[in-house]
This record gives sequence, C-alpha cells and structure tokens, in this order.
Amino acid sequence: MRSMISACLFALIAMTFASGPAAAEKVRCSAIRDSAMCVSEPTCWFDVNGQGCSEGPRPAEDACNSHGSDSICSVSSLGCRWDPADKKCVSKSN
Repeated sequence: MRSMISACLFALIAMTFASGPAAAEKVRCSAIRDSAMCVSEPTCWFDVNGQGCSEGPRPAEDACNSHGSDSICSVSSLGCRWDPADKKCVSKSN
C-alpha cells in the first residue's frame, strides 16, 4: 500500500516539475479567415478587397479613393479633388 502511494506521489511530482512553461504559438495571420479575429491580432490587418488577413502594418491608402463621383468628391470640407484624367477622387496637395 505504501509503495502504491509513493508511486502515485512520485508520478505527480514528476509531471508537475517536468513540464515547462507553455510557449505561446506565433499567430499566422494568413491562417485566420474571420475578419474580427484578424483585426483583434495586433500584427494583422484585414484586406476587404478579397486578400483576407495579412501580416504587418496596414498600407497607407488615400482616404479620398472611396468617393466615386465628382459631385461627392468636390465637397470642399472633404479635402479632396476630382482628377478628370484618372476619373477618380484624390487628396488635395497643399
């Protein structure tokens, strides 16, 4: 009986001290498919144009690109101007 208790106690102590601290797994942004899960990771950003979750900082975009017509783009409070050659809205250069 004593040998059984000793064996169980030894096994418990061995399992306690043998396992080291768990190492955090590096998050692979490309493996994340959900946009909310993607943006919750500080090293990931979600591309809404179909590329999915990408790693690294989000590239800088011109905020005026979202305006699709001359009438919206030309509102003076937005700080945008319509480029007739490219037929798109771009930021005003100061």
